[in-house]
Amino acid sequence: MAMAAAARTGDPAVFQESYDFEAIGRMEESLSALDRLSEAKRGGYVAVLRRAWLLYKLGRNPQSIEIYQKASALDLKAIEARLGLLLPLMAEQRWPEAEKTAREILKVDAANYLATLRLAFVQYNLKRYAESRTLYKKLAELYPSDAEVRAGLGWAWLKLGKKAEAAATFREVLEFAPKNALSVQGLAAASK
Repeated sequence: MAMAAAARTGDPAVFQESYDFEAIGRMEESLSALDRLSEAKRGGYVAVLRRAWLLYKLGRNPQSIEIYQKASALDLKAIEARLGLLLPLMAEQRWPEAEKTAREILKVDAANYLATLRLAFVQYNLKRYAESRTLYKKLAELYPSDAEVRAGLGWAWLKLGKKAEAAATFREVLEFAPKNALSVQGLAAASK
């Protein structure tokens, strides 16, 4: 009984309040709740990582980048903060930094799905379509039902001037995700 009461107070309750606010879309309150954590917890990895995420969700990308970097410094072995860092870097179109971060993650975890997916997107935006295609193709082989991956592959094919391959890829996606906007637009572009 005493443990149950203790679990509802203090830092665990504050974290839960933050999660509850996020779940109902009240991001400012979710972020503010973290300010009520004890000083020891507020500066800890989990709270710093959570703050970075919420800043990203609020569109405060420069702040989010700074806080994700702080979280990374708090736990040098963890890759989740670096995966999170990719989101505001990409939102700010800081492609070279995003590429470097994704490659650092892949040095630690060569098969990391999110790092590979985000690196493929970064390469696409750097107009390195052949590398983007290679990465998307690798993911498509591992995750054949992933519409985002397959649509990305189609767009990389299209940018490489391979309209037939692009169209075929978009058609495959539309077979199982008929409203996938990227594939609908891609098929229209490949058909021109």
